Amino acid sequence: MPSIQAGFKQGAGGESPADLLLRLGPTVLVDIGLKSRARPGGEPDLAEKRVKALIDTGAGGDCIDDDLAQRLRLPIHDEGVISGVGGRHRAFIYTARIYIPGLKKLLFQPFTGVKLYEGEQWHRVILGRSFLRQYRLSYDGASGEVVISD
Repeated sequence: MPSIQAGFKQGAGGESPADLLLRLGPTVLVDIGLKSRARPGGEPDLAEKRVKALIDTGAGGDCIDDDLAQRLRLPIHDEGVISGVGGRHRAFIYTARIYIPGLKKLLFQPFTGVKLYEGEQWHRVILGRSFLRQYRLSYDGASGEVVISD
């Protein structure tokens, strides 16, 4: 059964795993692009590697940073209204592939464009409850350990 760590190890300057988890939130590294350069049947080879993705139980859907989506020239699939901490606003919906190597999971779906980089966020992708629905999430805030598994 595949699983991936979304917590942290000891940080630079002695910051504890629990403190890092509190400050940054559960994080996995993902690869992003539109088309894989791999041969059929092989592990996906997408344009952008090791992108930080926040595992966010407060987000209903999955999101990608607008600047990253535009840089990768991801196609705009749709446009819609989203709401969050900043209120309601319009957002582009991009089509992308995101590969989570630790879970051997390839997503090919719409991702809502949000202003993560512009908002000085550490992550460039948000994986919300729609992603988590098919997984088990174990969160231990005291130790800083987070595991996502089948």
